[in-house]
Amino acid sequence: MGHSVDNNPFAEAPWLMGVPSPYYSDSHRRWQKTCREFVWKNLGQYGLQWTRQQSCEPEVYQTFADAPCLPAPLPIARLKALGIRELAGSLKLEEYDYFHYLIYMSEMYNCGLFSPAGVVVPGMAFGTPPILNYGNRELQDRVLPDLLLGKKRTCIAVTEPGAGSDLANLETEAIKDASGDNYIVNGCKKWLVVGQC
Repeated sequence: MGHSVDNNPFAEAPWLMGVPSPYYSDSHRRWQKTCREFVWKNLGQYGLQWTRQQSCEPEVYQTFADAPCLPAPLPIARLKALGIRELAGSLKLEEYDYFHYLIYMSEMYNCGLFSPAGVVVPGMAFGTPPILNYGNRELQDRVLPDLLLGKKRTCIAVTEPGAGSDLANLETEAIKDASGDNYIVNGCKKWLVVGQC
């Protein structure tokens, strides 16, 4: 695969093949090139090997965090407070829009294998937004810096035998113990997304 645009018919989005688009700018084209090269170098070329091993190198996640190239809604003020002003490829935080996100996700899964991208994407993309949108300030201050810098990770524990992934019908509950310092979790989950990390 490598990092060049694939000239096979219908292998690439029309905007990458020179078809004019009102949605994609030079910023998007630079970002796509950056993402394709970065993802291939650090993830894609090892995808089949890691899928066969059923694991990948633990440094992969930190490599994406250091770039920085982790998927998530970008809390610009928090990233700037951590000294992050640009994403990989010198993309300014303020330029990042939903089309940049779509490009990123497309390149992450461009290797054709879900498992390698699954090490980087789900925890950050699905675990961080609830903290940003619903967490109180104390929780955000305590948790977000380490998540955004790749020092800590999130996993997702939704799917249950009786409810599937229907959030309204989950049966697992977490109740504080008598001390108020710990939670007792009762219930059953089918799997944890990114739980191995």
